[in-house]
Amino acid sequence: MKRFLLLVIVLCVVSPAAWAQKAGATEQAILKLEQAWEDALVKNDFPALDKLYADNLIYTHSSGVVDNKTTYIDNLKAGNTKYLSLKRDDIKVTVYGNTAVVTCHVLIKLLSKGNPVEVNARYLHVYVKQKVGWQMVAHQATRIAQ
Repeated sequence: MKRFLLLVIVLCVVSPAAWAQKAGATEQAILKLEQAWEDALVKNDFPALDKLYADNLIYTHSSGVVDNKTTYIDNLKAGNTKYLSLKRDDIKVTVYGNTAVVTCHVLIKLLSKGNPVEVNARYLHVYVKQKVGWQMVAHQATRIAQ
């Protein structure tokens, strides 16, 4: 009985620590994907975006326009939108098993059909661990009133 009780105590102490380490590693992996997303947008790295976005991506812009993976990447390829810079802060990652949610504040400078635009927004990204690894399945941006 004493051995069983000792085993239960050890498991109660070790299990949360092991879970926290795994969650921390996942959070770091998601933060790297967030940086890869930013880099790919600014560099027009379409193969990187194709890999990062899940095939069933729902991309909701701060304007309310909704794209899927194909329409969003095609719009970038056509030059309708060109990201010049993204400055992100207040980044938070929360992991729920095979799903990760990112919230963030972002200042975006871009060209929209050649016209300069600055966007002050918060966004939400949802990543799901797929067979090919973590992929973004949803992007939702909300413009902050000036």
